[in-house]
Amino acid sequence: MNNDSAPARARRGQDEVPINKTPRGIGTVRITNLNERRATEVLAPLNWQRLARPLDEPRRRRGYPVHWVWLIGIAAFWPEFASAASLLDVYRDALNSDPQYLGSGAANRAAQELRPQARAPLLPNVNLSASTSANDQDIRSISNGQPGTTRFNNRDFTISLTQPVYRKDLQVGLAQADARVQQSNAEHGFALQDLMLRVAERYFGVLAATDDLEFATAERDANEQQLKQSQQRFEVGLIAITDVEEAKAGFDLANAEVIGAENALDNALEALREITGHYLNELAPLGTRLPLIAPEPNDINSWTQTAIEQNLQLTAVRLAADTAHGEIRRQQAFHLPTLDVVAQHNVSKSGGRFGDSDIVNSAIGLELNVPIYQGGLVLSRTREARHLHEQALDNLERQRRITQRQARDAFRGVISGVSRVGALAQAVVSTESALEAIEAGFQVGTRTTVDVLNAQRDLFRAKRDFAQARYVYVLDILRLKQSAGTLSEEDLAEVNRWLD
Repeated sequence: MNNDSAPARARRGQDEVPINKTPRGIGTVRITNLNERRATEVLAPLNWQRLARPLDEPRRRRGYPVHWVWLIGIAAFWPEFASAASLLDVYRDALNSDPQYLGSGAANRAAQELRPQARAPLLPNVNLSASTSANDQDIRSISNGQPGTTRFNNRDFTISLTQPVYRKDLQVGLAQADARVQQSNAEHGFALQDLMLRVAERYFGVLAATDDLEFATAERDANEQQLKQSQQRFEVGLIAITDVEEAKAGFDLANAEVIGAENALDNALEALREITGHYLNELAPLGTRLPLIAPEPNDINSWTQTAIEQNLQLTAVRLAADTAHGEIRRQQAFHLPTLDVVAQHNVSKSGGRFGDSDIVNSAIGLELNVPIYQGGLVLSRTREARHLHEQALDNLERQRRITQRQARDAFRGVISGVSRVGALAQAVVSTESALEAIEAGFQVGTRTTVDVLNAQRDLFRAKRDFAQARYVYVLDILRLKQSAGTLSEEDLAEVNRWLD
């Protein structure tokens, strides 16, 4: 930490320049002049607790929670567990483990069978039947001939064929099956994109929770040191007991924050395990050279239009509305006549007292069926289909509005994230300088313990906000591409290259 005096820092600050962008307008955050070294330190992940040490406090090692010590022990004995998992590693684990995505795949494979099932009734239907029977015939009285008993076998063999010629309901049903298959494909595609986004959200959720724990622990350590200093100064009569009590209150609050942060980290790890099927002991952190770039094209209306046209969830709902409209036509088709080609070939052999017979019969013809009255069933089902179509159109409009909102929200999130990350990076540097000045004033008696505690709280809040803003910025990029229907594994690979 820089130990320059406060007046020297004040003079030097007049020549410092805030965060500047690259000449192209949007790029990596860069801090010029004498603040550049400090900004680089700010961007270093998980090492920011040292910024809050009092000026005379040596470097201290932070203790790890018990469950982290256990994981580190595993990594020491089994080197294959020691490497940090990247975003792509977690995504590929989830591909083979996430029940939600695997269930979507099974549903999609089942939906592929809808077309063969709808096409089958339009193809020839061939049936084969055969029978044989043993007969015991007892003739007790007959006008010509002698009564008596005889035994013989009957054998019958029939093959029949039915070929639909005109079945409007079946033709509409085939078109509906095609639409349902396309709908299932769109839903499965969206499930894949949703998996990518859920993996990213939970991955960065773990990183954010880890950062929060680091910040909370560092703040607690800083408050603990401040409490010790206050007690020492009280013992020599430099401050009142109220300053000690205020420092103790600050330490107790910071300790409670550590407990909450540890629980939040455990919850985040559980959420990640939910989709990967196993615990991950270490994740690659987000690097310090995160590019801050605007969407291309940098036009919210263009992204909105792309989302309306290509969003996979909206596409699936649109296809569902088409299927509902087809159901109206299918129900109406039951008013129409049907025409089939029917053919049959029969061989029958039988015996008896009056002689054997061997008959071969072949027939082919057309069969016309004209529905006249079915008790109002067709009319009722048609009305039902119309109401369901109206519901599907309402669902379509609702999803269209949701998609538009999501696309515009994500676009604005990316645009504001570019500025917010840069502004918060400068805020961390500024609050660090302010803390240094206040701590120096506390040493000479011009500042109180409350001033130091407030400055420490502001510093850690700035660090926490800065870390969160970086994660939100990355996630907004992925959300924007998902809403536009263009999110792919290559986008995850691009984000993966931003990790350390």
